[in-house]
Amino acid sequence: MNTITNSISARGVIDLDRVAAKAAEFGFRRGTFSELEQGVAVAEALMQSKLATPEAIGEMDWITGMTAWVTGDPVDGIFLSLPLTPTGEAAVRNGTYAPASPDPAHLCSGGQGCSAFYIGVYAGANRDARRKVMTAAAVMRVELFSAYPCFARGATEDGRRSMDSLGFKPFEGGLPDLYVQEALDQSGWAAA
Repeated sequence: MNTITNSISARGVIDLDRVAAKAAEFGFRRGTFSELEQGVAVAEALMQSKLATPEAIGEMDWITGMTAWVTGDPVDGIFLSLPLTPTGEAAVRNGTYAPASPDPAHLCSGGQGCSAFYIGVYAGANRDARRKVMTAAAVMRVELFSAYPCFARGATEDGRRSMDSLGFKPFEGGLPDLYVQEALDQSGWAAA
């Protein structure tokens, strides 16, 4: 193990029911395959670049039980949140993490201690969807995941501005265009 991995430890087990309930308060639900296809299409159109495939996102969601969130009918917003193991956090920090197809050992499964979060994408096709995505991201970060560092990449100018407004900072040495918001709750590592 490298030095980064040795210094990172799991901080708590994520309460998946609590996450689903909080997401639902903002109109989000875990996406079906068809909804993931729609959400990926929305995000790719906005970013003008390719994301992970719906199949890969479905696999990530199956492993974590909490990755693929969508809103709207038809889908007009998507939010991908990946809980990371200590090895996954180290991979994000050292640039070896593969966002489109992460090593399953980098992702927390139910009952496994989480070390950090990686936001794969958050995107909304219209003003209402963007408001829902940003509000859900901010509230869930503060209310459920404040004990964890959170990573995201600045894929677009709007994305970088929104991360700046949420208190994320550029991170050197990891993935390209990587931003981080270290743990907000320094008093302890209570499970979410």
